Amino acid sequence: MAQNNLYRSNGAAAYDIYKSNTALPLEKPAQLPRSPIRRKPVQKVKVKMAVSPFAIVGTMVALVMLFLVLFSYVRLYETKSESSDLQQELNELNTQYTRLHSQYEETLDLQEIEVRATELGMGKPGASQIVYIQAGTDDVAEVYTAPQESNIFVQVYDAFRDVFTDALAYFS
Repeated sequence: MAQNNLYRSNGAAAYDIYKSNTALPLEKPAQLPRSPIRRKPVQKVKVKMAVSPFAIVGTMVALVMLFLVLFSYVRLYETKSESSDLQQELNELNTQYTRLHSQYEETLDLQEIEVRATELGMGKPGASQIVYIQAGTDDVAEVYTAPQESNIFVQVYDAFRDVFTDALAYFS
């Protein structure tokens, strides 16, 4: 049996091995012509520069608050510095008081005072020389009350006034 090399089989289907492509070529769809591009007229936008009055008021309020905070910190620093100086002075004065009190106690001699008193003709008081005084009033204590709180607007006004007077005093 002579085999034909031109055809081969794949099961019951035979095909030609030398033929390159047995499928039919696909048709390409026809392209539509491009439509002309319409350009829309471009309107120039005029930018109008305007500043909102709320922005101006807000900026002014922010600057005033910054000013208030800044001078509050300056006042706080000065107060702390002054407090520190006063505390140091208090410590020095307490040390000086202790030293002077010690010197006073050293110079005080009770026996010498008694001798000098007897030389001057002084003596201990007798029963007829002692006089007791009774005061008719009891002890009195005064209670201070805190001042009434003022309106919030008055407090804000006072704060602004204090800051501005402090600022004027600081820069002058």
